[in-house]
Amino acid sequence: MNEAAFPLLGAAFVVLVVLPCCAALARVTIALVERGGGAGPLHGLNLRYVLITASSFLPLAWFCSAGLHQLESGSTAIACLINHDGAAHCFEPGVFALVLVLVVLALSMPVLREPRGFSPAGGPAARALLNRIDQILERRPELGELRGRIVATEGEGCAIGTQGWLRPRVAIGVAFAAGMTDEMLASALGHELEHVRLRDPLRFRVLALALAVNPVGRPLLQRQVSSWLAAREAHCDRQAVLQGAKPLPLAEAIIHAARPATPRVVALGARDTASLRLRVEMLVAFSETPPRRCCPHEPSSFPLAVVLLLLALLLPHRAGTGALDALHTGAEQTLGVLLP
Repeated sequence: MNEAAFPLLGAAFVVLVVLPCCAALARVTIALVERGGGAGPLHGLNLRYVLITASSFLPLAWFCSAGLHQLESGSTAIACLINHDGAAHCFEPGVFALVLVLVVLALSMPVLREPRGFSPAGGPAARALLNRIDQILERRPELGELRGRIVATEGEGCAIGTQGWLRPRVAIGVAFAAGMTDEMLASALGHELEHVRLRDPLRFRVLALALAVNPVGRPLLQRQVSSWLAAREAHCDRQAVLQGAKPLPLAEAIIHAARPATPRVVALGARDTASLRLRVEMLVAFSETPPRRCCPHEPSSFPLAVVLLLLALLLPHRAGTGALDALHTGAEQTLGVLLP
């Protein structure tokens, strides 16, 4: 039983205590970022995203790397040396890393099993829609990046949305497009183009995984996540207008996608009433005063995320594994109290 104490209790402590504490720290940091965001609700989107996702992934990466480092180097905690008759090496840190990985996979499974998108349709209505879209793309060269990346679908619940993790494509529901004017459809495609450029389906899936592996800390970040998602959609609206989309037709398309008569699974970012109101009001304002490119794009979050992840993986091999040692001895002491 002693051999199982650290792997089981340690993994439980990481998921039930460490990750919620990191979520609380991320929440406070995001609040400070938002308070200093004089540029409005679209300020600091990439930084907020990194803070939310890193609060789950960085601690997990560090603990897994530290466990493997102790296993391969033999520099295990003093508790391991005491409980194994002075042996200079034991397998508990490696088992701990394995148990932690298995727990993370189990928590992630519902997200990983979610359907990745809608299947293309090949009927006459779908072909007519694709021909119509080709004509729109001919007239709107700024949407040229979408050529070859649009599929028509008759999948239930699809309005228009971006799907695909590595090579994003825009899926358009045949029934949804039938109620759209060409200007509305072109404006909606401009919105989705920004999702395609930034590979947002992958970004959203990573965000969902970060919340899934932190079930206790997830409620602490729920408001921040909802705010980020709403701001993300508003950002895509703004970029679409900057690229030539008409604000009012885009607002009409958003309202059309959000109509409750036919619930949409993929619906142009249509989420809750508050975010819809924010986006429509912003677009109405843009129809009166067009937005300007007042500042460069925010730096991509991808390089920062990769650097932080590499640091979390490499740090135990350079700076030691004191936190894991404390966790190890704490698990042994807890077992001694529970089973005197």
